[in-house]
Amino acid sequence: MSDNQREAAIVWIAGNPEAGTSLGGGLRKVRIPREGWGKSGGFRTIYVFDGRHVPFFLVMVLAKNEKANLTPREQAAAVQQSKEIMSMWSKNECI
Repeated sequence: MSDNQREAAIVWIAGNPEAGTSLGGGLRKVRIPREGWGKSGGFRTIYVFDGRHVPFFLVMVLAKNEKANLTPREQAAAVQQSKEIMSMWSKNECI
């Protein structure tokens, strides 16, 4: 993902933070199209969103042609990371 693509994804997610699919624990997954690659060439963007009073946190971006989904173990680890991020944020430990 280029810097311009990442910036566009962040702007889009900021305007649509509840889009995509909930993975649990505040973790969400949304498909971001990649220009010129068609539907199968987009990015799977995983981020933490715990409500509009909190910023979202970009956790990972996966090129769909390289990895379409997280394994159950990866998803469980990402959900745990999401919970830790939100805990840190609520304690003002997250910058």
